[in-house]
Amino acid sequence: MPEVDTLLRASFTPAVLSASLATLLLLSAAAVGVQAVTASGRADVAQGIADQARRSVVWIDYPANSPAAFRIDSASNNAPVQDDFQITYSHGSFSLDYEQKAGGPVTSQFTVSVAGLVEWAPTGDGQFPDGSLIAYTPMGAPAFGKLPIVHSQMTTTDGIVVHSFLIQSNSQELTMNLTISEGFVTLPSGSTLTPMEAELTFELNHLMNRTDTRLSLHLSLTTTTPGQNFNLENQSWDDEHQFSQDERSVNVTNDSGPTPSAAWFAWSNHAEVNGQPGQVDVTGPERNETSGGYDLYLSYPRVLGVTNPDQLDIVHDPSLGVVSAAYQSILEHPATPTGIQPDIPLYAGTVAAMTALVAGTVLLARRQRRGRQ
Repeated sequence: MPEVDTLLRASFTPAVLSASLATLLLLSAAAVGVQAVTASGRADVAQGIADQARRSVVWIDYPANSPAAFRIDSASNNAPVQDDFQITYSHGSFSLDYEQKAGGPVTSQFTVSVAGLVEWAPTGDGQFPDGSLIAYTPMGAPAFGKLPIVHSQMTTTDGIVVHSFLIQSNSQELTMNLTISEGFVTLPSGSTLTPMEAELTFELNHLMNRTDTRLSLHLSLTTTTPGQNFNLENQSWDDEHQFSQDERSVNVTNDSGPTPSAAWFAWSNHAEVNGQPGQVDVTGPERNETSGGYDLYLSYPRVLGVTNPDQLDIVHDPSLGVVSAAYQSILEHPATPTGIQPDIPLYAGTVAAMTALVAGTVLLARRQRRGRQ
């Protein structure tokens, strides 16, 4: 909502930033045993690269007594080239603004919004465009805002602060958990969360009308910055650089400036449906003439529930991030290498801590859901 975003931006003053930095910015060394990307792909690299890639993450939510919106600022610290990106959430929509040069103009920008849920019956080749519509559950801004956003944070054993923002729709049919980190951390899935992105986990709990139908998550992609191009890619930036596996993305590129700028919304090609892994199909991005943006549909396989065949419980892990000029400058001009020796207990402690953070937020969501039933 524009008025909420205005309030958030007005509240994000230098004084607030200074206070937040004093509390949240950790100056300890980067993770021992964490792997980073080299120009040729993922490999063990000098710890100096991980140190230089650490970012400061500050945030603010609004209103204080029952948060319905938040804004996160992630800024590079020690890179030869400094950049900055912000993620703003309000009523089912996540906006990412990227300044390729810190303090400069926005060079890449997009908003991804949860538009609705589509139940459809496969016909023809069994894909979404050929299916027949059974039911559409609209979401958008009216479906969010009654339940407060819950922020939590943890510090890994190697001193990296990780923030989590738990968001639930008014009906509690959809739970979203946005996770962002100051540095490289290993997620419970085994993939690596980089400091140039945020993971956005969707947990869907939907009662279907028929046993022969499928469910699609309808997302809307828009931009407020001229010159942005939306392109479907068969491999995400994280997948290409071996931070994750089997991902696709929509890249938002801007070639109008002196240096091309890019941000992205990515997702895994697999999701957990009623406890079983399944293939995720994608349709789009398709131009929406009404909004001027694009429609994207993520379609999930049908797995019959054990206690109720029509109940679908889906967990899917998209992400949104930037192709960081700061990180690229580190790869091109790394600090003097000191070498990394894998520290298995430290690695295990980081994974255990991340697992606890994720489990805690999911448990909280389920308790809140049961309390309202």
